[in-house]
Amino acid sequence: MTTASYLILTPPGEPAAAEKAAFIRDGFRWTAFFFPAIWLLVHRLWFWGILALIAQFAATALSASTELGIAGWVLSLSISVLTALEGPQALVRAREARDWTLRSVVTAPDLETAELIYLGAHETPDKTTAAVLPADTSTKATRPPALGLLGYDGD
Repeated sequence: MTTASYLILTPPGEPAAAEKAAFIRDGFRWTAFFFPAIWLLVHRLWFWGILALIAQFAATALSASTELGIAGWVLSLSISVLTALEGPQALVRAREARDWTLRSVVTAPDLETAELIYLGAHETPDKTTAAVLPADTSTKATRPPALGLLGYDGD
């Protein structure tokens, strides 16, 4: 069974256990590989989507040329691979730019398990367990390693 990392972000002003938390799977996205511009636009990454669309048109134009056909193919493949690998990080960056807070990173086999792990860790404890827990139970989110092509600074 494979596991994936899920980055958990909450909207501005929401607590860590918010039901509106976004769980973004960090990993290769096949849909982004086969349809990079459409994937970016569907996820409301307008700038990157339009840029990918322009680059795909350029790759198609290059592919029609007899001298530069391979360059067009390489450009098209590069756009697909880059979007598939870095797309999830672009989603996280876009939400952080809108003041969403990266709360945690959870490794789980599927989304449902990731939600159970995260929300279970952020339940409000009752009075009997409050005395047992240490005073600081907050979890600082650490980002998984990224390819580094979108300005990953590692915080």
